Amino acid sequence: MIPAENKIGNSASVTLQSNELEVVIIPGEGGRIASLRSARSGVEFLTQARFDRKPIEPSLQSLFQCGPCAGAEECLPTVGSCEDCSGGPAPDHGDFWQLPWHVDSFDGRQLRMHAIGFSRPLQFARALRVDGASLHLDYEVTNVGSEPLPFLYAWHPLFAVEEGDRVVLPAEVGEVKLFYSRSAKPGCPERALMWPILDEGPQSRNLSMAPAPESGTAEMVYTQRLHVGRCGLFRKTQQHGIVISFDPNHLPYLGVWACFSGWPLAGSEPKQVAIALEPTTAPFNTLSKAEAAGMAVNLEPGNSFRWNLQVDMVSPGIGYSDFCSVVQQAF
Repeated sequence: MIPAENKIGNSASVTLQSNELEVVIIPGEGGRIASLRSARSGVEFLTQARFDRKPIEPSLQSLFQCGPCAGAEECLPTVGSCEDCSGGPAPDHGDFWQLPWHVDSFDGRQLRMHAIGFSRPLQFARALRVDGASLHLDYEVTNVGSEPLPFLYAWHPLFAVEEGDRVVLPAEVGEVKLFYSRSAKPGCPERALMWPILDEGPQSRNLSMAPAPESGTAEMVYTQRLHVGRCGLFRKTQQHGIVISFDPNHLPYLGVWACFSGWPLAGSEPKQVAIALEPTTAPFNTLSKAEAAGMAVNLEPGNSFRWNLQVDMVSPGIGYSDFCSVVQQAF
């Protein structure tokens, strides 16, 4: 229990801070990490909400683009909405970005919180701790219902980027699956490509390098099953970087979303400029596709699934080649 004087309202933000790193979490907005900032350089690594939005009422019909659509959020039990999945329909980007999370404890160094899904009875718990230049995240999903439940999970950090910034993947990554491209014709099937080059007829693009923000592009790729759970984002102008580490025994795949004003597709919404590096349980964006491939995580009633992530801030002033060495170092 939290002592009365330490209780945190759902609308309040919580800050975890060291001499190297400042992390701001908003429990009432899907428990999202709203800011991930270097305390030394002041560089903000996460996208920020571009305007105030109305509070989201948790619903199967809610669209992710109508929420804050910024920072780092959690996708469970799906990423894309789906109807034909076990346990009933699942909403766009899952339940938990829509829900206020309950703060279980906060002692200034560590924040523990949880929420229970509305589309199916999954309890999602998360602990966050800052240590030096590292953010540690520990997760547990528990089936609190009476029937077996499958799920798909993906971490969804929307990183702020500028032209020339670079994505660095493990050295083992060669072929990736192009799951979506804004420039592809509707109904175009998924296809394999050699990372990081996307061939488009007479033109080709390097998906590891951020283009101009007004390019109008958006792509989603998934790696093959990984043996090394590590990736990074290099900020060229700031000579700064961030590294994400994860256990490939629990999160065997990585999705890369690269969007430069290519989404949302219609309406008056501000266009997104972001790169997301998404450790995930399966290389699909919907629970139904993960189930069809036999790659959903299945939980019996009362059982839990646990995993962790670590985010490391690399000191400012590092060059790109040295940053690649940090990300791709041998284990």
